[in-house]
Amino acid sequence: MFKIASRPGLRLLFIGLSLVSSLLTIFFNNQEQTVRASARSSPSYFSPMRTVRGKISVINSKQNDPSNIVVWLEPLSGKKRKNNTDNLVLRQKNKQFSQRVLIANVGQKVDFPNDDPFNHNIFSNSAVKRFDLGLFQEGESRTVMFTNPGVIPVYCNIHPRMKAFIVVVNSPYYGLTNEQGEIRIKNVPRGRYRLRVWHERADEKDLESLTREVRVSRKGSNLGIIEIDESSYVETPHKNKEGKDYPKPKS
Repeated sequence: MFKIASRPGLRLLFIGLSLVSSLLTIFFNNQEQTVRASARSSPSYFSPMRTVRGKISVINSKQNDPSNIVVWLEPLSGKKRKNNTDNLVLRQKNKQFSQRVLIANVGQKVDFPNDDPFNHNIFSNSAVKRFDLGLFQEGESRTVMFTNPGVIPVYCNIHPRMKAFIVVVNSPYYGLTNEQGEIRIKNVPRGRYRLRVWHERADEKDLESLTREVRVSRKGSNLGIIEIDESSYVETPHKNKEGKDYPKPKS
């Protein structure tokens, strides 16, 4: 037989349960306040990344090709993500580069593997990054690190039609337009940014006029339609690594 607790015992039991309940309420309220405070002080962990969208339209163009145009965002507020450090690859195949335009971060390396059954000699005389990889044959590769921002034309000293551009930016938020001129830059935190644009067939002053401040909100940002005028573009043959004309092909 179980004995029923006396009335004084029941009162003590109720008092104890009430005290435990109060302590638990205080504990969970403090935990909730701590989480809220952490969310306010660490926006990089609690604020979702957003997408920046836009479209490039080329005018006065002979080619009417809005692809391979570089768009990037330079942070003006808050902390940016670290720049990318993985090696990039720019292959040589069928006497051409695997990409017309390659975007790299400051401090990033680019590998130049030769996939052709003959030699290449990749070089650039750019003031941003001057290099000469010398002759290397099929299956071999050379690597270059890019430490300064800017646009670097890349050529082959043997095959004059080979041409590419490496655009080095000091920001992890960048993108390249597709064949329709559309641009999407993903994983951009909320904040203020400086919009920058580069295009092979545009004048430098015209491109500089497109620079403006952009705000990325919780809904991301729509850059709208960006027009680039190609009327001042004149294509001229480039020189070899010694600054001379390429030999004329034998008939």
